[in-house]
Amino acid sequence: MNINNIHDKYIKTVLSDINVAKKFLSSFLPGDVLEFIDLETLQYAETDFVLQDLKEVFSDMVFTASRKDDNEVYISIVLEHKSHPDDFTAVQLLLYVVYGYYKQYKNTGSLKLILPVVFYHGKQKWIFKSIEELIGDLPPKLKRYVPIFETVFIDLAKFSDKELNAFGDSLLTAILLLGKYIFRPDDLEKKIRLIFDKLNSASNRNLIYPTIVYALRNIDVNVILEIIENLPTPIKSDVMTAYDTWIKQGMEKGVEKGKSEVILNGWKNGLSIDLLSNITGLSEEKVRKVLEDNNLV
Repeated sequence: MNINNIHDKYIKTVLSDINVAKKFLSSFLPGDVLEFIDLETLQYAETDFVLQDLKEVFSDMVFTASRKDDNEVYISIVLEHKSHPDDFTAVQLLLYVVYGYYKQYKNTGSLKLILPVVFYHGKQKWIFKSIEELIGDLPPKLKRYVPIFETVFIDLAKFSDKELNAFGDSLLTAILLLGKYIFRPDDLEKKIRLIFDKLNSASNRNLIYPTIVYALRNIDVNVILEIIENLPTPIKSDVMTAYDTWIKQGMEKGVEKGKSEVILNGWKNGLSIDLLSNITGLSEEKVRKVLEDNNLV
């Protein structure tokens, strides 16, 4: 699985819990914006605003919420795929927002405000530059032609652990700490006990398992075993279950990979599908599928 898909899948899993999404937005949206939005009405919108050209750099989760003037707003959490800061992200984001408005117009003939929230948790700190900043100095009479829109840009690297802990929700703090350190394995190993402690005191148990699995993917196996020994219950049991399942799945994938290699090598050496089926113990349909996936039949 592509590394971006792994991180996307986890972030989308946790934000699909509407209570987590509410806490996330209430923690990061500016106070003067929250004055106009009723987050209690937050709902997941079955749409996205990502053009095909942007799928390599963005994915998104789009929510709707009522404004306190009885209108609605789209709140779009844009997940940033870049591993390094890109000064021209604002240009890509402009395309994203414009397509969001275009899609609304085509589908409904009306427009709701799109409030973009960019979520980045790469290794390097990122100073987000607006299009106006990218263009540079302009006479006032020319500035009016610059597309200007505000963006809520969240760079987890800029937040201290103390600041993330101050959000007050154990589950959200664990999720954010994990996001902050996920690309820094050495630091993650030092913080993982704190993250598991936060999970242990979380009242929402639905997201415990995917969070543990997401963490385990990025920690040395020997370190995991050392950590498990000193964990309190019930999180110790949760981590053990996730660990056992993860190891088993890894072994199964290894077996599948080995059988695929036998099929590919055997086919190239003239073995028939039925003979490869007998050798690997897979059905002829599965053997043919392996060959088809590798454009050999």
